[in-house]
Amino acid sequence: MLPHNSVIVMDNSPYHSRKSEKIATSNWKKVNIQEWLRSKNISFSVDMIHSQLLHLLRLNKNRFNSNVVDEMATKAEKIILRLPPYHCRLKPIELVWAQMKGEVASRF
Repeated sequence: MLPHNSVIVMDNSPYHSRKSEKIATSNWKKVNIQEWLRSKNISFSVDMIHSQLLHLLRLNKNRFNSNVVDEMATKAEKIILRLPPYHCRLKPIELVWAQMKGEVASRF
């Protein structure tokens, strides 16, 4: 078990960034966006067109855009530190993998 307030370092791989719930997107139909907004208690007018609903969605979606891993870490009183994209040198597993590949290559 990790100590209280530990920091967990991970990259932004898709399997580390699975969303807790689906967030409406521009591909959604107007009625589906309305349902999503209604489920989040976000006020809108039924007269609003698709682009207006999308604007309202963009203004509010960050409040609901959480990752499963982040929520688990918060409940366990841990901190997630995500590495920036394309910085393989910061990932310890990449260093170990490079060393293993070098070791295997030297044997053949």
